[in-house]
Amino acid sequence: MLGTRKHSFPLIALLMAGAVFAPTSHAQLSKATQILLNRGVELQSMVEYADEFNLSTYTNANYTSVNWLDPSWNSFLGPAPGFPWGRWVSGPTDMPPQDVYTQYGYNNEAPYMSQLVDLELGDELNLNDGATYTNEVNWFNSFQPSFPNTILYINNYAGQASDATLVGMITQGHCDLICFDNYPFQATYDTNAPNDIGASNTWPFTSWFSELRRYRQDAWNCGVPFATYMQIFNSVESYDSTVYRNPSASELRFNNFAALAFNAKMLIGFEYNAGAAALFNILPNGYSGDTYTNSLYGEQADVNHRATILGRSLACMKPVYDLHNPNDSPAPPGPASAYTSFPDGTTTSILILKGNPGTSSNTSEPIGFQDSVAGPKSYSWWEYKANDPYLNGWSVTNPNTNNGGVPGQVIISWFTPIEASLEGANYTNEIYMMVVNALTANTGLETNSLQTIKLNFETGTSGITAVEMLDLEAGVVTTNTMPVISGSGSTTKRQLVLNLNGGDAAFFKFADGAPFVGHVTPATPKLSVDMQGGFPAITVQGTPLARYQLQSAPALTGANWSVVSNCLFTGSSNVFVDTTASSAGSTFYRVVGIP
Repeated sequence: MLGTRKHSFPLIALLMAGAVFAPTSHAQLSKATQILLNRGVELQSMVEYADEFNLSTYTNANYTSVNWLDPSWNSFLGPAPGFPWGRWVSGPTDMPPQDVYTQYGYNNEAPYMSQLVDLELGDELNLNDGATYTNEVNWFNSFQPSFPNTILYINNYAGQASDATLVGMITQGHCDLICFDNYPFQATYDTNAPNDIGASNTWPFTSWFSELRRYRQDAWNCGVPFATYMQIFNSVESYDSTVYRNPSASELRFNNFAALAFNAKMLIGFEYNAGAAALFNILPNGYSGDTYTNSLYGEQADVNHRATILGRSLACMKPVYDLHNPNDSPAPPGPASAYTSFPDGTTTSILILKGNPGTSSNTSEPIGFQDSVAGPKSYSWWEYKANDPYLNGWSVTNPNTNNGGVPGQVIISWFTPIEASLEGANYTNEIYMMVVNALTANTGLETNSLQTIKLNFETGTSGITAVEMLDLEAGVVTTNTMPVISGSGSTTKRQLVLNLNGGDAAFFKFADGAPFVGHVTPATPKLSVDMQGGFPAITVQGTPLARYQLQSAPALTGANWSVVSNCLFTGSSNVFVDTTASSAGSTFYRVVGIP
């Protein structure tokens, strides 16, 4: 857990038991958004209890919670309340806490409920069917009041649920989050090839981009987050002649970071420890689970480490507004296009630099994107000063033999803090940029797909000379000076050079003095206690925009501290109220800053 690697600050002891705390909420934000704001982007993988599972192997892969394929087996999660978890739910009678008997013994979920993060209510249900949709809406509405601190969500395969259905599940069913599964790394089904596995496909993965964009838009329009499943399995499915293959190192990285660039807030690996798992060498009997790690496991651990660091900021972000037609009346939020021909509904808050630019083989646009007027064979629709004040050009070079040395795709996304209180005193409209190298290969190392991406900025009279870059290995923010572009004839034209391996990402903001959201160093907190509505309340005073973690233990001697709640402070204090306080027994609490 995060707190086990951080410095412990002053603690306070209270006479209470079974405490469940809720930090002060943020106005106008959805339940799932608030949960993820405090936790960071959620990183899970689907675990089958009947296969070998070792919590240490899982946590060493830097996942933030377990996603159980129903049923759960929470005794594997350590002493109650254990490691954070979620699971699939088959129907209304299967909602937790369950106390069921399996061939492995009794599984009682009740002691682990305080660490329950999310529940998937049914999987790939045909929600376009009226009766099924009504039943799902009723299911959500019946149980939402009982799970105020748990994300309840739906999942469908790509293209299964219409936009109207997804929006309806949010607005009528009060679904907290929408999720889809789509697995882009495939091979040709060839009965003449060994194991029927023919030639592997390769980038671009345009249809996957299209579905990412669709879920991003529907979720954004409704004010909720979205999630997607990550491909870490292989399968030959003769019934429909489909072959899913293990991703390469660059593809695995691309799968995760591209999803984050499209504003996904929860990533779920499918699947972790079953016989088809990609991260482990599975014995011939198919049941060795996560016992024998392989090189792709190491890649996933590194990706999750980076994604956790990224996720502390991205959980606090939303996309900048897309452009709209200048003739729209009334004008929607955001900038107007310079073109009266601009098609409303086009995604412009993400820029896709095309693979094979300027040629007849340039990569096609995903659904919802349009070719740029200025560079129809080179990049998607983008206009100067629409997403940020300074970017005015770029170049991409591919120094390797992958793709014949011709540049591949690059994704550039623009974000802004999800609410003004996160920007810091005296700062508004802060812009963050995420760049993903989308060039991959279906074999080999991610270094074989490295691209050099040069971003040119015209900073004018702003005084901006540097960017603040989030170091995704060390987890610190560094200041990177942008040199003046030689020969540009201007002292305000500067360049940022990014060397990104295949699938890797960079995340930065302009160095204007504003705090870097999600990565503010916490000072030692101060704690006090009073009563609110007959219940004890802990007030924690700390650093605005820093993260803190409330932990509990039954005793100070030999204490095994467990996480009660994470909290991102938008002000200088937060209140944690215990509505289940009892005079029976003692529980000790401490607050840990998360730098």
